[in-house]
Amino acid sequence: MGIRILRDWLYQRWIALEIDRFKARGGTVIMITGSYGKTSVRELAHDLLRRKYQTLETSRNYNTAVGIAKTLRWEMTRNVEVFIVEVGAYRVGEIMGFCRVLKPNIGVITGIAKQHLFRFGSWEKIIEAKTEIARYMESTGGILVANGGDETVKKEVKEARWYPTSPTASLGASTDRNEINKSGAKEIGRALGMSEDEIKDAAEHFRSVPSRFEGTSDRYGMNVIDDSYNSNEKSFVDAVTYLSKQKKYTRILVTPGLIELGSESQAIHKKLGRMIVGKCDLVILVGKNERTDSMANGINNKIKILWIEKTLQFMKVVKDLKLQKEPLVLLENDVPELH
Repeated sequence: MGIRILRDWLYQRWIALEIDRFKARGGTVIMITGSYGKTSVRELAHDLLRRKYQTLETSRNYNTAVGIAKTLRWEMTRNVEVFIVEVGAYRVGEIMGFCRVLKPNIGVITGIAKQHLFRFGSWEKIIEAKTEIARYMESTGGILVANGGDETVKKEVKEARWYPTSPTASLGASTDRNEINKSGAKEIGRALGMSEDEIKDAAEHFRSVPSRFEGTSDRYGMNVIDDSYNSNEKSFVDAVTYLSKQKKYTRILVTPGLIELGSESQAIHKKLGRMIVGKCDLVILVGKNERTDSMANGINNKIKILWIEKTLQFMKVVKDLKLQKEPLVLLENDVPELH
């Protein structure tokens, strides 16, 4: 047994003991997983539920056995009623393993996409892995909350409390994806037994989730939709489609592309390039590599392309442009330099 596998096994055994103690005193576990939207739904659910319950969430990007154990060790107290756990996975069987350790009362699937395709090995394995929580909830009689706006989830999951989408139209209001995530949090509240009046009141206290399709006008000195934390093929298309509707602006896409797509990387980036055409006025590609070259090939000179070495260089580039309309910049993903 490798050191990492042994370490994770030991952490999971300790987590299982702590969860058993928590549930013995009446605690409820909500486990959230999916290819995208996990952190946003987790944080929004925490905002909602804490208006009624003593609630603890795994913080930052603590979605591994080590991170969950740290949260339980340093933040769990006897007055906590609801524990919201975000769980990530890179291979088949991991999510089911977490289900057996965490024993969730409510399971959540936020969406399925070709995220970490290189690690999983195939699209079929991603689907198999991400739907493990659905099979667990079905076997235990627990409640499953799932994103009904995701076609793959809708196709693969038999039964769930589906949460709807509620798109809006302007930059000043909540963006489409934020509304989807908020509706997920509200459905979690309903599953836990909150009334519609309680949910409506609590939803007034939702906070924005930084760098996850976050509209901001002061952080970068211009109007920006900051979606730099993470991205996948589906969320990329959704974000660019939203950008395309903002016609009062000069619509600018800044992206280094997507990582961990394995042998499908060139084809997916070329497809994304073709999709971009007609939806924005300028594309700024970050880094010269296979990802950005493939995207440029898909664009095929049908939109002006500028190249920069690092993402934040977009601020000077945009400010130096002589634009007739105010710019609106979509920052889609931010790839570490080692990629």
